[in-house]
Amino acid sequence: MKYKKLTLSLIIMMILSLGGVAATLTYAKLSSSNTTQTMSGGTPPSMPGNSQSNSSDNTTQNQSNSSSNIAQNQTDSSNKNMMIPGTQSSGLGSMQALIIGECIFVFSASSLVLIATKAGKKSIKEALNKSYKVVIVVISTVLLTGALTYGTVMCANTYLLDSKQVQLQGSGTPPTIPSQSQ
Repeated sequence: MKYKKLTLSLIIMMILSLGGVAATLTYAKLSSSNTTQTMSGGTPPSMPGNSQSNSSDNTTQNQSNSSSNIAQNQTDSSNKNMMIPGTQSSGLGSMQALIIGECIFVFSASSLVLIATKAGKKSIKEALNKSYKVVIVVISTVLLTGALTYGTVMCANTYLLDSKQVQLQGSGTPPTIPSQSQ
């Protein structure tokens, strides 16, 4: 290993960039679970009643409303465990995906330069002395960054974040994922 500082700095950059991806995914997971839990609140507060001066009108309206409310309550009680989609936009936000892409770019560039220098046996100037080698590294960096970013975002949306459907369990209880049994 002729160029230890170069190799060490590239490895540190790779570790820090993977840490940035992990931190971004952790932040996305925490913010997703926080907004999902706030969705589970109980019944909304009741509307204030009308004045008592129109009591005959209110009685007629209350009778018609009570029959519709009974039907509504039966529908609500039968749908108490209904399935609703997750509260977020079912995945990572564009800013989070951009941050992940930037971190993966640093990782890809560092790893390809480390490979090109043969793990520090050559300097960067020696390893990339021809223009076609520079083009190969640049194109490889772009392709590797795109593929890893796409894969990371898709895996995060599918497996890490709650883009699955969430089950409501009544008022006051946090939603649970349907695959969990109670």
